[in-house]
Amino acid sequence: MLQLNNITKRFADGSRTLTVLDHLTLQVAEGEFIAITGESGAGKTTLLSILGTLLQPDGGDYVIRGRKIAADNLEELRNKEIGMVYQDHRLLPQFTVLQNILLPTLATKAAATDDEQQRAQELMQFMGISSLCNSSVATLSGGEKTRVAICRALINRPALLLADEPTGQLDAANAQTIAELFQKVNRELRTTIVMVTHSDEMARVAQKVYNLCSGRLVV
Repeated sequence: MLQLNNITKRFADGSRTLTVLDHLTLQVAEGEFIAITGESGAGKTTLLSILGTLLQPDGGDYVIRGRKIAADNLEELRNKEIGMVYQDHRLLPQFTVLQNILLPTLATKAAATDDEQQRAQELMQFMGISSLCNSSVATLSGGEKTRVAICRALINRPALLLADEPTGQLDAANAQTIAELFQKVNRELRTTIVMVTHSDEMARVAQKVYNLCSGRLVV
């Protein structure tokens, strides 16, 4: 499904250079659900940003479905092949739940198609938020916002779903519910998932767990 080969990422830190990812390698199979853990500052979000094509590595190759990622195809790939769920949701408060979910479909056109509208309705039902369809996201709880964010990430049927600390702002009960929903997405929608989390409980729902340490992944 995807391969990272010898990925290196460095950042300037005053007069010195800090190597965050050091010849990191990763292989994820189609339909696999993996979690990446690590201490704060270990580079988890940097790695996820590279997987989401939001950040370019300084060295190494990123291959998804046999296609090497290059700077000239990032926008199309990001919108069609990759869905992202952020810890802070990044929903637009002036829009309804349905409008937020449909936003990725409007990258190249003014209105969502009937099929995309139907897809949104099916995702809301799948996530148990159909009753919130016309609600403003500003009125939602944290757990409800996370469900909306997952629906939005899935609207274009991405090959890869990335999640950055998706339960970081939730209480234990809501976090467990969201963890089970990610399992459901992986199992029933057959979506490949890479999730970054600091929570051992959240990591346990994944099929495989990696720890990011000294710039490399350890099983």
